[in-house]
Amino acid sequence: MSEDRVSYGFPLPEGEVCPTGSFLLSLETGRSEWSDGLYRMHRYTRGEIVPTRDLVLAHMHAEDRDAARQLIETLARDGGQASNFHRIIDSTGREHRVLTVAEADRDETGKITAIHGLTVDLTRSIAIESGHAAASALVNAYASRSVIKQAKGILMGYFNIGPTEAFDRLAAYSQNTNVKASALATQLVAAAETGRVKELLGAWAKRTSRQHNGTPTQ
Repeated sequence: MSEDRVSYGFPLPEGEVCPTGSFLLSLETGRSEWSDGLYRMHRYTRGEIVPTRDLVLAHMHAEDRDAARQLIETLARDGGQASNFHRIIDSTGREHRVLTVAEADRDETGKITAIHGLTVDLTRSIAIESGHAAASALVNAYASRSVIKQAKGILMGYFNIGPTEAFDRLAAYSQNTNVKASALATQLVAAAETGRVKELLGAWAKRTSRQHNGTPTQ
């Protein structure tokens, strides 16, 4: 097999690369040639096993196996190129999320005889990106909680009510105007900074009235 290609993956830290391996599957024998990278991805060493189509499918996640089998059958029948995002389970039982890109090979007569391709392990990239998304969601959640708390304080002072009733009012405005409570809270805090609380609450009341009367809001 050819040497493994270097694959850089967002959002990996600088200097890290996605593990990558190449393969060549013979449709006549069902045997496959793997690069060293593909052996490492499956947690094997060269010479430890003989790669075959059945072994490849056996290492597929059970839920992805049919799609992988169909990809092989389609390329073997129609030729061309195809790709598949799927999961493999290595020899230690660890799950990898990978992208496989494959292409059918024809001999001099035009007969499809093999499939070659590249598999890129995106497991770490996806984990890092998911971590970033979770962290962002957490920051946004705390930010929303903070602005809602400020908005409750403004409503409490304006209407001389308690925190529960203030939140209920904000929730009611949200439901009646079909705008998220955090967005309304942001509007209210901004209005308080410019002395426009009365004006804003009046506008919300009008929109609520139109909603109850069946009049479309602007």
